[in-house]
Amino acid sequence: MHSAPSTDGSPPSPHVRELVQFLALCRSQGPCILWPEQERAARAAQDAAAALTAEARELARLTGLRTVIECHRADRDGARPLSEGSFGHLLVQQEQGAGTWRLHAGPGAEASFSCRLRSGEVLYIPPDRSWRADLTPDARLLLTRLSPPDPY
Repeated sequence: MHSAPSTDGSPPSPHVRELVQFLALCRSQGPCILWPEQERAARAAQDAAAALTAEARELARLTGLRTVIECHRADRDGARPLSEGSFGHLLVQQEQGAGTWRLHAGPGAEASFSCRLRSGEVLYIPPDRSWRADLTPDARLLLTRLSPPDPY
């Protein structure tokens, strides 16, 4: 974990520190679930994009990985509005509703993994896993994609 100070000198949020520690533990173990002790800071709708951008910057600074955070919602029938698969390391943060996540191992890897995520829970998906999510109709989630930094 990198410990360089942020550009404004402020320490990382407790939520981001907890995610970084969780990621550090899981990267060598495979899929993991986190029941967070630290809540994400409340944000007004107009500040949501800025808050996620700041969180992505904090995660990138602390992990040394390129970080992209995407917001997703299930459609009316609960279908997952995402393509299957992953790139890099993936953190799924269930914000509302629930989802059943099925992870499939690549050749020579561990057996499949399945879990139910509820609001507030976080799932780590390693880069060697493909996945499928079946979500409740009201589900909202954040996908945090972490990958090696661009070489240039």
